[in-house]
Amino acid sequence: MKLRPPTERDAALERYRALIARYHDTLDLMSPKAFANLERHVAQGFAYADALAALSPAPTRMLDLGSGVGLPGIVVAAAVAELPIELIERRRKRATFLRMAAAAVVDAVGTDVRVTEADAREVYGPAVDVVVAQAVADFATVHALTAHRHGPEVTLLARKGPTWRDQVAALEAEIGSAVEVVVARPLDRGGTLVAVRTRGGS
Repeated sequence: MKLRPPTERDAALERYRALIARYHDTLDLMSPKAFANLERHVAQGFAYADALAALSPAPTRMLDLGSGVGLPGIVVAAAVAELPIELIERRRKRATFLRMAAAAVVDAVGTDVRVTEADAREVYGPAVDVVVAQAVADFATVHALTAHRHGPEVTLLARKGPTWRDQVAALEAEIGSAVEVVVARPLDRGGTLVAVRTRGGS
């Protein structure tokens, strides 16, 4: 798995930014503050892409839980080559927007992106080895919500606050096995991007 050249990535993201600018009010996608800080959120999406590209073994399928407006899922789709991505969003307006955003990215770079409007617990499909969950829940909850989709091993990736190590310990207690921290990178303006690898839930 590799990162796309910036020229390819940026062409896809220009379409994504234009869609957000057009629909963020009518579809209630982002608060005014979040929209004003869109570039910071996109940059954070690049941090997710960098972390995914550094994983070994390389992931083969990613699930983005609670995708919202597509941060970081759409950014990852634009930035990372050869990684099928499934975006799950249960809110109708945001799922509608995600379909437009995914189509724009697919048209620009030809990546494999699927959008599902549903509760994650009700979505079945191919096994995944990476679950991204930005501002959704703690690691133990994310693991439980997506357990039916895991392969033999799964990596959970999310931005976390200062107590992220407590979440790792809680996940170990919940599943009864060791959890390996494979990424722990400080982010600009606070928080840490954390990836933990553990046995899958299926």
